[in-house]
Amino acid sequence: MGNNEIIKSNQREENNINFFKSLIPQKISNGTALSFFDFLRKISFHNFPNNFQKNTLNFKNYTKQISSNNGYIEDQHNYTDMYYGNKTISFCGCEIIAVYNAFYDLTGKHDISFPEMINDFEKDGIVLSGFFGTAPKAIDDYFKKKGFKTLCSSKKEEYDEIAERTDAIILTLYNDKYDIFNMVHTVNITKKDNKYFVHNNGYNSFLEPYDSISDLLSRINNGNSKDIFLIGIFKN
Repeated sequence: MGNNEIIKSNQREENNINFFKSLIPQKISNGTALSFFDFLRKISFHNFPNNFQKNTLNFKNYTKQISSNNGYIEDQHNYTDMYYGNKTISFCGCEIIAVYNAFYDLTGKHDISFPEMINDFEKDGIVLSGFFGTAPKAIDDYFKKKGFKTLCSSKKEEYDEIAERTDAIILTLYNDKYDIFNMVHTVNITKKDNKYFVHNNGYNSFLEPYDSISDLLSRINNGNSKDIFLIGIFKN
């Protein structure tokens, strides 16, 4: 095989790999993705009795940092000694962190402890023992069980209206619309002075202001993210 043929072969292989990596974000509808997560939620193992005690003990190491972050968890990567299923919070805890932050945004209190919240989602919501984090619809179910009203959508053209009408926001998205292997991330979004701020978005705790959810989606992760599901929650 000549050099030109080798180059063409390598290019075809690279194109095939790129197509596969982008297949789910680009070709699978948000509704189908949500149903898949919910199916895995229902067939996942849900008994992790040793985690609650360990998490209760180790969470004390983070309360000072949370206080310095104005009550929010912004640094998921540090939570290597807290567990969700068979994984650590640093690996797969973004959904629960988003719930914790949203509860604080809604109430101004930490009445529901983070270890208790983890324990609740281990009983209903965890996906594949934590490997795929938490099913997005389980988050909506959790708020409803706690007595909150919500508005949800998997259609990005509805996100801005929902965000304007509700008091706290949780958004699940693909980190990279061209590469499923960069996984999924879930964040809490707060509102202040008609601006939107994303909490626990990577390693940078700086809260960049966005004009709308549409603006956020066009700019976050250099514009490479893709939405999956948005939950808006009303204050009680």
